[in-house]
Amino acid sequence: MTGIMNTLAWPFAWVMRACYWFTGLFGGEGNYVIALLLFALLMQILLCPFGFIQQRNSQKQAKMRPMEYLIRKKYAGRTDRATQQKMQNEIMELYQKEGYSPLAGCLPMLLQLVIIFPLYNVVIYPLTHLAGLSTGVIGTIETCFRHFGSTINNRAKEVSLSGLILQNRDNFDSIFKAWDEVKEGDKVILEAIDAEKANAAKEALNSVLNVTDDLKFIPSLEIFGFDLGATPFDAFSDFKGLWFLLFIPVINLGLMYLSQFISRKLNPQPMQEAQQQQAGGGMLNSMKIMMWTMPLMTFFFTFMFAGAIGIYWIFRTLLSMLQQFIISRIIKIPKYTEEDLKRIEKEMKEAKKRAGKPDIVYNTGEPKPYRSLHHIDDDE
Repeated sequence: MTGIMNTLAWPFAWVMRACYWFTGLFGGEGNYVIALLLFALLMQILLCPFGFIQQRNSQKQAKMRPMEYLIRKKYAGRTDRATQQKMQNEIMELYQKEGYSPLAGCLPMLLQLVIIFPLYNVVIYPLTHLAGLSTGVIGTIETCFRHFGSTINNRAKEVSLSGLILQNRDNFDSIFKAWDEVKEGDKVILEAIDAEKANAAKEALNSVLNVTDDLKFIPSLEIFGFDLGATPFDAFSDFKGLWFLLFIPVINLGLMYLSQFISRKLNPQPMQEAQQQQAGGGMLNSMKIMMWTMPLMTFFFTFMFAGAIGIYWIFRTLLSMLQQFIISRIIKIPKYTEEDLKRIEKEMKEAKKRAGKPDIVYNTGEPKPYRSLHHIDDDE
């Protein structure tokens, strides 16, 4: 599994390198938070077509709601299994006829997961994916810093090492040097390291600390002095040093709920509530649960993942809301009121009464039944 995640992470690593490199073009060092914003913007543009697909699917669903409502009304009050199955079959036939897929809205969410897990791999292993250092060099760097007396967070080892490297970039000569193995009985006090490994690690760091044509670098994962490589959960064990990270999952929870609320406001469907009431209180409860499911899932993931992932998710949610606003103005969702529903129902009843009656007679003498334009495909 780790090998698969590493393979998936490399394309995202190259994009993140480019974003970080771009933030350093205007003087000074790169800014990792701005790089995350640029990365989120690129991903939003890449996934924008799926947003249009999702909106068109919602448009189809809205157009079908009057028909679906009437189907449900026809079977209202009959809760036996056979009747409910027949009702569902009619609804599914309606969906197929109109080319609507209830699962189409899940695709953007699945693509988000495809992105978020490799991106997490990129964030938590910056020396491997962003700096392009080998496992052997990283191991030597860790050994040298431990010998130097530095404290390393084992849960986010490469993030911790990245911070130490940036803090001690002018002190490499004293950190990366060979020493002899010292033993006290059978206990090893200091791990032996040879001069060749130490020099190789030092040269590797000197090369990646300066942006090269290969876009190799070691980014700083700090914001306002707080380590974005740590998780908000880590704040419980180091509240003084990481309390700021606790705001990240809370902000994500609020933004995700706001996003769903805005979505309902941008694409209102007054008749949908009536349809849900007709289907029973269980459906209304399910909709309320769904309104909180995604925000709570986002809260959980951003709470357990590195803070940088939570920052990225904040940017993505804000950009998604902007995209949603723009698309809703391009592809409008039809709105149906109770009056529209009554009118459609009345037209359907009148059309059924007229069906088969010789309203128009041609020269051949053969009658042609009148067919309502609103339901011209009912008998096909």
